[in-house]
Amino acid sequence: MKKFAQLISLALVAVMCVALLASCAPASDPAKAEKALKDAGYTTVKDTTITPAAYKLLTGKNVNTVLTGTKTDDDKNVQHITIVYFDKAEDAKTAYEKLADESDKEKKDESDWVFAKSGTMVYWGTKTAVKDAR
Repeated sequence: MKKFAQLISLALVAVMCVALLASCAPASDPAKAEKALKDAGYTTVKDTTITPAAYKLLTGKNVNTVLTGTKTDDDKNVQHITIVYFDKAEDAKTAYEKLADESDKEKKDESDWVFAKSGTMVYWGTKTAVKDAR
């Protein structure tokens, strides 16, 4: 009985960790992410034609939507996020790997900067903007 209780406890911890990790990324649906950003006071731009078409021409990979949100709290505090939604997780992984080195160079000491991949999307921006896009 003691081992069973330990296994149940371990399973619950694993489920909680997965839920925590999944909640760190923006919404996986562009419409939900756009609504969340607008509700939080961001100015958003959603592109489903020009940028995806250009990306397809340059790389051969299919991009579904590009969503950008910006909010200025005051003159010195700007929150920003860009989310690129790909058709396939493989395409997102390839793009993430190519951009990761550049992101590390740009980040330098700015600890508020986030660059990550989740499922079929690659996103970058400030930590606050990422949280607001959920």
